[in-house]
Amino acid sequence: MAQQYGNLKKKPLGKMLVYGALSAALYAALLSNQAAVTALFTRGAWYAALPIATAFAISFVHGGFTNYFWSVMGIEATKKSLRTRPEEKRSYDRERPQPQPRLRARV
Repeated sequence: MAQQYGNLKKKPLGKMLVYGALSAALYAALLSNQAAVTALFTRGAWYAALPIATAFAISFVHGGFTNYFWSVMGIEATKKSLRTRPEEKRSYDRERPQPQPRLRARV
C-alpha cells in the first residue's frame, strides 16, 4: 500500500496559475488597447508579421495553461505503446500477367 502513494505524481498547480495569469494578462492587454493594436498592425510592410507573432504567443501561453489545467484536474492523455508488427515475407518474384493478344480487323 505504501508503494501506491509513492507513485502519485505531483500536480503542476503553480505552473497552471502562472500560465493562467499570463494568459489573462495577454488577453486583457490585447483587448484593452484595441485602437493602438489596430494602428500598429495595419501599418503594412514588416508590421504585417505582428498579428501572426501575437497569435502564436497567445496560443502558446494559452495552450500551456490548458495543458496544466487538465493535468491538475487529473485528466492525462493515454500513452500508447508502440507495437511492432512481425515482418511479413514479401514475394518479389511474383508472376505478372501477360498481356492478351488482340485481333484488330480493318473493314
